[in-house]
Amino acid sequence: MQCSAILDFLLTEFCVLLLALWSVVIGAQTICQHEAPDPVDVVTRVSVDRRRLFIRSLSSDQLRIHIHYDESITVLNDFDFIRYNVVEVAAEFWRKALRLRFPPKNERLLLDRLCVDGLTKLQTMNRNAFTFCVNGCRNVTKCGPIEIPKSHLNRCRSISNGSYVFSGEQGQGLSDTDFVLYIAVLPTTKCKTSKVLGYASHCQLAARTDRPIAGYINFCPGTLSQKPMDSMRSLFIAKHELLHALGFSNSLFAMYRDHLGRPLTPRDPKTQLPAFGWSQTGSVYQWSSNVVRTIKRRWLSAYGNHTKEAHIVVTPTVVRVARDFFNCSSLDGVELEDQDEPGVFQTHWEKRILENELMTATYTNSYRVSPITLAMMEDTGWYLANYSMSHDFSWGRGRGCAFVTASCLEYMLEQKKRLYPVTPFCQQIQPPNDRTKETGVQVSCTPDGVSYGFCNLMVHPKPLAPQYVYFVRTKQAGDWSPVQPLSFLEIGNGQTTDAQPLDHVGGKIALANFCPYFQEIEWERDSGQSTVNTHCHATDNYKSPKRNYKLERFSSASVCVSHGPNWRLSNKGNLFALPVEGAGCYTFRCSRAEGGLVIELEGGLAIPCTIPGNIVPVKACLIAHRYTIHGSLICPDCRLLCDPSQCPPVSFALAAYQTIGRFPALLFDSPNRTRVTSITASRPNRHPRFYSSHPTQPPPVGKRPYIERQQIIPDECPMLTSSSSLPSDSSLPSLFLRFILCLFFLLFCLFLV
Repeated sequence: MQCSAILDFLLTEFCVLLLALWSVVIGAQTICQHEAPDPVDVVTRVSVDRRRLFIRSLSSDQLRIHIHYDESITVLNDFDFIRYNVVEVAAEFWRKALRLRFPPKNERLLLDRLCVDGLTKLQTMNRNAFTFCVNGCRNVTKCGPIEIPKSHLNRCRSISNGSYVFSGEQGQGLSDTDFVLYIAVLPTTKCKTSKVLGYASHCQLAARTDRPIAGYINFCPGTLSQKPMDSMRSLFIAKHELLHALGFSNSLFAMYRDHLGRPLTPRDPKTQLPAFGWSQTGSVYQWSSNVVRTIKRRWLSAYGNHTKEAHIVVTPTVVRVARDFFNCSSLDGVELEDQDEPGVFQTHWEKRILENELMTATYTNSYRVSPITLAMMEDTGWYLANYSMSHDFSWGRGRGCAFVTASCLEYMLEQKKRLYPVTPFCQQIQPPNDRTKETGVQVSCTPDGVSYGFCNLMVHPKPLAPQYVYFVRTKQAGDWSPVQPLSFLEIGNGQTTDAQPLDHVGGKIALANFCPYFQEIEWERDSGQSTVNTHCHATDNYKSPKRNYKLERFSSASVCVSHGPNWRLSNKGNLFALPVEGAGCYTFRCSRAEGGLVIELEGGLAIPCTIPGNIVPVKACLIAHRYTIHGSLICPDCRLLCDPSQCPPVSFALAAYQTIGRFPALLFDSPNRTRVTSITASRPNRHPRFYSSHPTQPPPVGKRPYIERQQIIPDECPMLTSSSSLPSDSSLPSLFLRFILCLFFLLFCLFLV
């Protein structure tokens, strides 16, 4: 039995570790490449309201989004699942988050037909301006690659022999609609790029406001399925791409208006289009400096000061909300992505300062919508925002001007001077090239508190640009200090006299300016089976009781809790380190009668956390393999997770906390953070429906029904009196087979490299 149990543990965890590290080090990213639509495929000046401009009428409480499904998606076997668990959930989020600032008084929305060659002429009739096609209307009008039904289209307006002609039939239009979204699964040229899972854009704009009134999302074939992780990613794509179509796009920056409806970019009086013409790229209209401005900022690296060009959104609501969010009263604007990749540059938020925000350019499992994105949508001039839909975004909240305007190196240096952690950045080098019984791979809770991951600091195969080199090594006894796996590297200060910059060392993500931070992990549980990750709300991350070595509980109400050092397993004198240790996912309850915060572990264990920062021991037995778990949890502050009325008095908690004095990051890890801000930032998500791919069936809270409580019991494993209760060593052949499969997978990975 002992040999079988040990081999089972080592082989299982070796495979899990191998898959996890592979995903961290070389895992592919899901990148949004939002490219501007071809101007000839966009209809501007569609008449939706013939009343006097900007007379406010009674507004609906929600944005009225109508969804039309193309035949290419309705024939899929998974259509009903995709419709109700992906597309409708995404649309419902934006229906609740936005409403029109100036609702049109139209009974039905009718779209215009595309013109041959895109050539149009503006003509005023009865004090209303209309566009007429110079060379006639196209036979088929599309929104992106998707054909628009004729029932959605107005009559053709064209010029024939100098006369303005109305021809063809008028469709019945769409009632109660502010925006129509076309959904398809078409094998387009863009889908041939492996990184592209879907894309979107607007296709028609209202005449008097320039507001998008029609847009599309095309999911690339093969990307949609009912697999939990696939559907989570699809939901992200739907929400992200829909917002691009609604207005978050550099192709629409020149169309933005102030809150009174006046254009922020001057207009040509003849065409009513942006007066600056096309931008240097030739694909979008050039916007004014009232929307996005290009500035120079000082950027500190290990080599010294550099000058970095930043493209910042300077609209008034964005600046006001961002100043409050980051706690930086002098902030002049919010950066857009500066990495010069097609469809990424200037049309997403900068990932360094808004890492898991929905409108950054890469997918993360724990994405959220920030108040800054809602402010951006208000500053289009078209919408009013419901800011309660963004309350749980926490990355960068309250971290000050250095965080949002300077390099991550300068921010880390400032934090260290104040004796604060460098959160949300990190200094621990990955990946480890070995693993011993003495130490496992260290993970940490991500700043939003709902997942955990590795510090993505790594050794790159090529040297980084000097402005992105942040780490150094110094001389020890006359020799340069080595770069050891899992070691905490020294950060530079711009002086190279006594330090050697590490040109190959930096964060994994280029979009974050190679700044290292704790990044979630995702890997395949078994070949061809569903994937799992380290997101606490993903119930599909459940672990079999015999392998739940950290006693984790995954649910929509789970949070990440840090572990104390040396979480171990013992079995008849054998001691094992976990392959991944440092944090785990757990549910919790708030009870003043029980001392405030109580952390709930699998197997019915409950850990009272009356003192923030206290290290509370954990001991339990996994019956299946007779492993005794020896671990500990570091208690979070009750007020970060519970209503203050359920927590011990502040004076008691602070006094006890100061007595412990071991974990200064647990209460307030920034001098600018307040209790209220911390509570708002760290409480569990209150809108799980809009971030889950199963909104009609919310995941269960707490213990999964098929886990029998007696499989995990508190305290040491009891001594067995009969060998009949022990697992048989007959499982050794299957263990050998698993070892061969793991080895084969490793060789396959090396072959790919």
